[in-house]
Amino acid sequence: MNRSNKKMGWKSLGGILAFLAFFGGKLKFLLPLLKLGKFGGTIWSMALMVGAYALIYPWSFAIGVVVMIFIHEMGHVIAAKRKGIPVSAPAFIPFLGALITMKKQPVDAATEAYLAFGGPLIGTVGAVAAFFLGVGLESPVLLSIAQIGFFLNLINLIPIHPLDGGRIVTAISRWLWVVGLIGGLVVIIYLKALIFLLFWAMFAWELYKKYVRKNRAEPEELRQSRTKVTISVPKNYFMESGLPFPAEAHERDLGFVQLCTINTKEEICYLFYPGIGKIAELPFPQGIVVQARLHGTVEESDELKMTILLTFVIYPELQTGLIQSEEYYEVPVKVRWGYGIAYFGLALFLGWMMLQTYSAILPPPIVG
Repeated sequence: MNRSNKKMGWKSLGGILAFLAFFGGKLKFLLPLLKLGKFGGTIWSMALMVGAYALIYPWSFAIGVVVMIFIHEMGHVIAAKRKGIPVSAPAFIPFLGALITMKKQPVDAATEAYLAFGGPLIGTVGAVAAFFLGVGLESPVLLSIAQIGFFLNLINLIPIHPLDGGRIVTAISRWLWVVGLIGGLVVIIYLKALIFLLFWAMFAWELYKKYVRKNRAEPEELRQSRTKVTISVPKNYFMESGLPFPAEAHERDLGFVQLCTINTKEEICYLFYPGIGKIAELPFPQGIVVQARLHGTVEESDELKMTILLTFVIYPELQTGLIQSEEYYEVPVKVRWGYGIAYFGLALFLGWMMLQTYSAILPPPIVG
């Protein structure tokens, strides 16, 4: 390695360390506030992703790309925290990207757009920081990392689910999904991005089922779900009431009452057996119970293990699915305009910054 290359390598290293120090300090300050549990899985998956990229690219570039993705994901985490929606820590998947999972769903399109917008917005800030560090230190590595950051945030704005753009435009106009299906397919084919083609196909199928086939189930059926729980009931409950133990395959409906405690705000479902009274109380925050049915009993030494099938209507904030009810997409006009200006403004800024970064990377023309 010649002296100039060594000098360039030290500049790149210094720039990356400065970049990590700046954002690492900010995120270190924020993480205790998020209370998302241990980040062990995130750290290990980041290390694995850096190692995978380092097999193909220089290690400094591999670290920079993973940091760009991390900053993008932390944008989602911070946005979710501001809206009071619990999420998991970021998990990294080599050559695919990273993701976080929401422990409950947004209640409306405006909230969904807010969570989605956090990633590209904070990710753009990270890419801009890398760009100015790259210019100041004359580091092609940092400039390349910045360009990747701009590109990743820009392609995430394609208006198809599950990309951020597909979620942001729910608060602008769902007609932009059509634009995403057409324009996004052109971009995906041009970039030969097979994983994005899979996302595109899944989203196209969801739109087809919802708006073309129109074989919708009733809203109540769509929101209804079932779960099995096992409770332990002392045998003396039945012996004292003079009732026989239920047979192993015996089924019957049980009485129930669902309520929320005043002090702890915990939702509990009380189960009642005919002739005995209350036999169990279950924490149940998933939805509103509509039926409780005994679904089998196993006799043990001094107790009965009863399997209970609970049928319930899922709370709206816990419902999943790409396409929600019409009420979900009711957004005030001012909010639509706000998200529209922010969405298209960010897309234009990212495109412009990609051009600026490309120009900064190119060597100066030789004169004479």
